[in-house]
Amino acid sequence: MSGRQKGHTTIIKRSSRRAHAGGHGGAWKVAFADFMLALMSLFMVMWIMGQVSEKDRKAIMYTLNNQSIFDSHSYSPISFSAHDPAPANAPEVTPSAVGNSTGPSQSPANSPTDQPKQASAKQSDAEQRQLQQALQSLMIGKQAQSNMRIERLAQGIRVVVNDDQHRMMFERGSAKVTTYFQQLLASLVPALKQSGSHLMIIGHTDATPYQQNPFYDNWSLSVNRAQSARQVLLRAGMESDKIIQISGVADKKLLDPQQPANAINRRIEFIILSASGLSDWEKSFAMPAAHSISASSADK
Repeated sequence: MSGRQKGHTTIIKRSSRRAHAGGHGGAWKVAFADFMLALMSLFMVMWIMGQVSEKDRKAIMYTLNNQSIFDSHSYSPISFSAHDPAPANAPEVTPSAVGNSTGPSQSPANSPTDQPKQASAKQSDAEQRQLQQALQSLMIGKQAQSNMRIERLAQGIRVVVNDDQHRMMFERGSAKVTTYFQQLLASLVPALKQSGSHLMIIGHTDATPYQQNPFYDNWSLSVNRAQSARQVLLRAGMESDKIIQISGVADKKLLDPQQPANAINRRIEFIILSASGLSDWEKSFAMPAAHSISASSADK
């Protein structure tokens, strides 16, 4: 044989390649890290639950779960807080639920300066609760559940009066209040007068364009409808100085944006202000500070 010497032995080594087991990869490390993170989170939750009383846990869960039917659609021209307050019957959270800090910056919960504010807040809340109950009784008595909604806000109580498929609050395309809704709005006046509250009136329309007049659109219609609702209240005996603002937002805040022409979008909202809500409303119209005006003039 050419190229090979006789008597030479050729040795051939065949190495067997073994597939690496799955454990030799890095996937198990990721899974183990996720498991440890979940386990640590569980221990943290159990530890926190052990530090919070049963009353505080209920209050926290109420705050997390309580949602308003108007949160995603309704509109208020003033917003004084990032979250709507819980109703008056919501559990109260004690300081132990949020920590036991004893730093010098924190004052005692029952300090003498806070007691008058707390008493005033409790009185205002009781009055708002009483007014809400009176309005709900009125709604049931008038069988107006499909045309009336009542909700607590940060600044007071919102009463929404809207059309449905069988009852129209205003004649189509006009600001003339129909007979049923004249009676319904007038029935609100005794409760409003007894409470002594101030209120704002906001008009809404659906998204149907107003085509009769190029200079008269849904903006004008919504404002005129709010004004018509104000006139109905005044004729029923409402004090004119208790109505502090009327406005219209056309079809910009629909209750049913999926159906812009839905009757429920045609509505009037009454914001019945609490004492703190009225104070915040007045502050929103306060004269800017003198130094702010000077600063802006200097920048120019």
